[in-house]
Amino acid sequence: MTDTTKQDELRKFLQTQLEELLEMSDEEILEGSDPEVLKIEGLAMIAAAKATLGSRRMAAAKTAMAIKKASTNPIMSPINIDEARAYLQAAANDSRITIAARSLGEMSDEDVIRIYNQLNKLRQDTNGSK
Repeated sequence: MTDTTKQDELRKFLQTQLEELLEMSDEEILEGSDPEVLKIEGLAMIAAAKATLGSRRMAAAKTAMAIKKASTNPIMSPINIDEARAYLQAAANDSRITIAARSLGEMSDEDVIRIYNQLNKLRQDTNGSK
């Protein structure tokens, strides 16, 4: 049997089921069940599903935030600015690295530390992947 034939048979089956449901009375569908009880059970299932979904979303958000925080804010000891400038000066002479044309003396301490951290992370990533 081809996929098209299976799909046609399934479509016909579902169409027949739909037609039967539409023709049935409410009493036949409920088969003696209390509509209010069914409504309460349905609302309870929806509330439980929403709570579960909310918990899963919260856990996923917490995990994503922890990963982001760990990757963007690594734990590092305080950096001596003079050591960082010396490190970048030595790195500027390394042919594998290109540092902006500005001199290190013109950079703010924040820029020096940021570039120092980026270079260290790059070297760690490069060494870790070998």
